[in-house]
Amino acid sequence: MLRAEEVDIYANDINKKDELIRANSDVLVFSNSYFISANEAIYNENSKDLELFGDVNILRNDKDRSNSCYAKLNLNTNESYFKNFFFANSDMEVWLKSEESSMNDDFFRGKNSLVSSCNVENPDWSIGFSEGEFDRDDKYLHLYHAKFYVKDVPIFYTPYLGFSADTSRRSGLLIPIFEINQDDGLHYEQPIYIALQDEWDLQLNPQLRTSRGFGMYSTLRFMDSQYSSGEFSFGAFLENKYYYLKENLKNRSHKGLEFKYHRDNLFIDWFDLGSSLQEGMWLDLIYLNDVDYLNLGRRDYRDLTSLATSTFSYFLADENNYYASYANYYIDTSLISNSTTLQEYPSFQYHRFLNGFFDNTFQYSFDADFNRYYRDVGVGASLMNFNLPLIYHQKLFDDLLNFEFSEELDLVLADYTNAPATLKKQEYLLRNAHNFSLYTELSKPYSDFYHTLYIGFDYFLLGARSGAINVDFIQVPVDVSSFNTKMVQYFYNQKGEKKIKHRLNISYNSETFSPLAFNNMLAYFFNENISISNEVEYSYEQDRFTKSLTYLDLNLKDLRFAFSHAYKYDTQQINTTNIFPKYSFIGARADYNINSNYKLISSIFFDTQRANINSWELGYSFQRKCWNYSLTYRERIDPQLTSGGIKANSKSGIYFTFNLYPIGGVAYDFAVQENESMVGTL
Repeated sequence: MLRAEEVDIYANDINKKDELIRANSDVLVFSNSYFISANEAIYNENSKDLELFGDVNILRNDKDRSNSCYAKLNLNTNESYFKNFFFANSDMEVWLKSEESSMNDDFFRGKNSLVSSCNVENPDWSIGFSEGEFDRDDKYLHLYHAKFYVKDVPIFYTPYLGFSADTSRRSGLLIPIFEINQDDGLHYEQPIYIALQDEWDLQLNPQLRTSRGFGMYSTLRFMDSQYSSGEFSFGAFLENKYYYLKENLKNRSHKGLEFKYHRDNLFIDWFDLGSSLQEGMWLDLIYLNDVDYLNLGRRDYRDLTSLATSTFSYFLADENNYYASYANYYIDTSLISNSTTLQEYPSFQYHRFLNGFFDNTFQYSFDADFNRYYRDVGVGASLMNFNLPLIYHQKLFDDLLNFEFSEELDLVLADYTNAPATLKKQEYLLRNAHNFSLYTELSKPYSDFYHTLYIGFDYFLLGARSGAINVDFIQVPVDVSSFNTKMVQYFYNQKGEKKIKHRLNISYNSETFSPLAFNNMLAYFFNENISISNEVEYSYEQDRFTKSLTYLDLNLKDLRFAFSHAYKYDTQQINTTNIFPKYSFIGARADYNINSNYKLISSIFFDTQRANINSWELGYSFQRKCWNYSLTYRERIDPQLTSGGIKANSKSGIYFTFNLYPIGGVAYDFAVQENESMVGTL
């Protein structure tokens, strides 16, 4: 061993002459920044130059790892030169090989080099280049005269190629989108990502559809404080005049904007209101002139009757009081005009949380809210609601039973706008109701499982009633005396894992003792990877099932399967229009891992009400550490707003994606068939 200034050298044979130290055979060199092994080494104590020969391995600052047959580095400046050099860094997603290279604290420069993120031995892909530069701070590679190889076969050449060598946020081009179909012609979309600061980023999506026109979509995401974040999106697309006239579109240009913003502590910190308050605000705004703004922006827009909803909500609460304000604005994309669409703004709410006195034997709460319903054509209203329940609670038989009696008072005041002659300008509804409840909660361990059970009986009795509300869109309190039974039970295994959940609700008309509604929910958890559940609701008044929700989830070692069925009648519209609009959808997805590289993918989304398959796909993906691709066949139905109404635009094709990690990749969508059909009234 020989200890020189700022460096320790170990070897089987070491000698020193003047300022030169020579070491041979199993050489190890240590310094504040380096750990080095080599066959031979020469160190100059004056210049701090260290020359290394043979099998040279260098570890610098626990991140840089390299191997070469020759290296020369200066321990003061960290400038170095290598021959037959291999380099990797724990912050980089790629490795580099070069015949000759140089490196300092800022840059790596190489000649006749190779870069890849695959296995070092026989990589699946690599890029060879005559000259290149790697910015060590920015983690960005600049390659000149680059050739892309698959195994040892050259595929293409480019005079310049630049890409990021890590996964940090940075500005640049994202994966482009190519699509060829009969309707759009060639569709090319090139996302551009701009991230100049940590607090915001911007994505631009310019697109060209040769048979239709061109457009631009953009999204700005930001964080303006530690309590808030948001995003602003804007898009516009201009149709070619020929396509606009041929398709009889309502608008030649499709425009829209969206703004989402969430913030906590909006006023609490400004006015130093104290930590006992909670506060939150949420904005979700959207404006669009027609549904093609969504279609051309590649949104997932499946339900033709869905509303584009803008929402504002704000609340402020302490341990006793809750204050809130809401607003909802709807754009019905299935209508040519929204003059009859009912809007809800503004709305205000006050709630007094449940409080008690006499050791909580008596409890009370209070609700007051104001809602304004408005539309250009049709009846609107300003509505005031008041609700005051008073609850008496008593435990019986050493907590075996619980008894509750509540007295509830409801008042509804309505002031109408655009009211027809057959409707009073102002109406009210005043009523009180009594509710008697008896319930118990039990639990018992068994030899193989643990069981908990809740059973409750409610008797709801109407009291005095005065006035009436005769507008369909205003929901009034239930006006049927009823007897209700509720049961909830859980089963757990010996490990405390939930196995079964069961909930049952049955309600009867207490005057005729005829059944009103039946609700049953059953969920079975085979293990943490397999579960199935179903909830059904049956209305005896309507003599039909009004809701059914079924879920099956399998997450096995090689198979992931999910199935869902949603079935519902819109009871509000049933009561107001005497029709039975039905929403019924079936969805399923199955992914199967054939091996560590190949996976089969499939999905289907079926609208049973319209007897349409909204979308389905079948394909496979191939995944390796350094690259992947997928090939799928897809069919989907997109809504399109025209001057004549909504059209269902059916599109089928082959979708291909290819990605090199971490460089990026491309996506192609080849539509092989398109059909259009008018969608009638449902």
